[in-house]
Parts: sequence; C-alpha cells; structure tokens
Amino acid sequence: MKLLKDLIIAIISIGSLSYLLFLLYLYFNQERLIFLNSLAPKEIDLPKEAKRLFVEGVEVALIDRGADTTLFYFGGNANNAFEFLKCLKELPYNIVAMNYPGFGKSVGKPSQKAIFEAAKKVFKRFKTKKNIVVGRSLGTAVAAYISQDKDISKVILITPFYSLKELAKRFYPGVPVSLILKHPFETYRYIEKSCADVYVILAQNDETTPRESYEKLKKHIKNLKDEVVIEGSSHGDILSFPKTCESVKRFGRED
Repeated sequence: MKLLKDLIIAIISIGSLSYLLFLLYLYFNQERLIFLNSLAPKEIDLPKEAKRLFVEGVEVALIDRGADTTLFYFGGNANNAFEFLKCLKELPYNIVAMNYPGFGKSVGKPSQKAIFEAAKKVFKRFKTKKNIVVGRSLGTAVAAYISQDKDISKVILITPFYSLKELAKRFYPGVPVSLILKHPFETYRYIEKSCADVYVILAQNDETTPRESYEKLKKHIKNLKDEVVIEGSSHGDILSFPKTCESVKRFGRED
C-alpha cells in the first residue's frame, strides 16, 4: 500500500510540475505565439500610386489622392498590411496601411500597447474630414480601438472576435488565461464606445475566430449596418476571395 501511495504522490507531483512548466511556457512565450511577424513578408511591392514612409519608426504605405476621406487598414497577426493595398487601391479615398512594430520594416517589438500607440500616431498624422477604419483578424481589435475617435465615420471588421482572452480560453481550456495573458485585445470594450457605423465580413469556415466569438461581440455593437458571410472562405484565405474586396469597397462607399 505504501508503494502505491508513493507512486500516486509521484504521479501527482510530476503532473503538477508539468502543468506549472506549461503555464510558464505560455507566459514567457506569448508574444511569439500571438504576434507571428516571422510569417509576414518583410517587404511588399507597392502599387505605383503608393509611397512608403515612416512615422516615428512605424512603416506606412500611403495613397494620397487629396480626398476628404481617408481609409486606414490594420492587418492580422501574421500579415504585412501592405498586401491589402491591391484590394483597396480602386477606392476614391486616401489609403493608409501601417505595419505594426516588429512587422515589415517597422521598428520595435509587437505588444498590445505598442500597436495601439502606433495606430493612434498614424491615425492622428493622416486623418481627414471623414475617416474609415478597416481591420482584419487581430486588426479588428485595433480598428475598434481607433474607432472610439469621434472623427471615425465607418468601421469595417473582417473576421472579428470578442477578445483575445476569450479566444485563448477556447484554445487552452483549464489554463488561467486571465492571470497569464498580457495582451487581451478586448474588441468588445472598444467597439461599444464607438459611434461609427459598423460593417462586418465573416468567413464561412472560421476556426480561428469562430462565429460564436463574433456573436458575443455583436451584442456590443451599437450601429451595425450590415454583415456578409464569404461562402467557402476560411480565416486564413478570406482575403483571396473577390467578394471580400467587393464587400469592403461597397461598405466603404455606402452612406
């Protein structure tokens, strides 16, 4: 009996130690797990209409048409934001896309604080009379955060989510996410303070930001004007579907 008791205690101790080591791994590696800048191209060929510049170390692509309306784009956690310019370039607005700190040629390291501060600086630098913000995946939290500004008229969210904390709880059941996560990206908290019109584009087969997460977020959107589901698309390939770009253009032009 003593041998069995000692074996049970040893198993429990090993299990507890393994669990603790797993938590420590998640805590100290969360930036690498959240911000997949190593997967994003360092450089993208810009459309001929665009020019590249830097705002306090943040890499920005700008299409300046001298318009009264400017559209800002915030990308996902594994993207170079400039990739989306080919989708937006036909819009009759000024277009601004920024790469987060640590993405593309932007200096610094990515974090929620660094990304939000960079987005605020870029928005302040290029905003015009009317402004539209577009975010995709992680960028939907950034777009929602910026949309609290009174000068934002429209918000377009592509594959949005309630919060990164809520997603992490889905993917890591049994983990005390609230104690570990340093970058909660609480989209719901920002969008509920926005007075802008909101448009949503969803992937039909989205396992990364599942529909349930959006349905929770939806309750916090005051001015939801329209939503569209891109048939056959997944979280990773939604930008390759022509209907996605068509929807962004339509929502951007609608009044």
